Amino acid sequence: MDDPKESMYVWLTDERNRTLLLFALATGLGLTSLVFFFAGSSDSPTRAEFSLILAAMVVVFYMTLRTNVY
Repeated sequence: MDDPKESMYVWLTDERNRTLLLFALATGLGLTSLVFFFAGSSDSPTRAEFSLILAAMVVVFYMTLRTNVY
């Protein structure tokens, strides 16, 4: 039987899986920011909401540089 750590490493080194995970991360960060904005009481974005959107943008920018998709 294969080592679970080695299997996970092989799975994560696959470019398709890594791209899907990063896309899911960026989507999750963006949706979390939207949920916080609509559930919050203020009419303007808070620092946490802005940080989540910025983090999602950084992940998408990293994906663009890493996969050379322009």
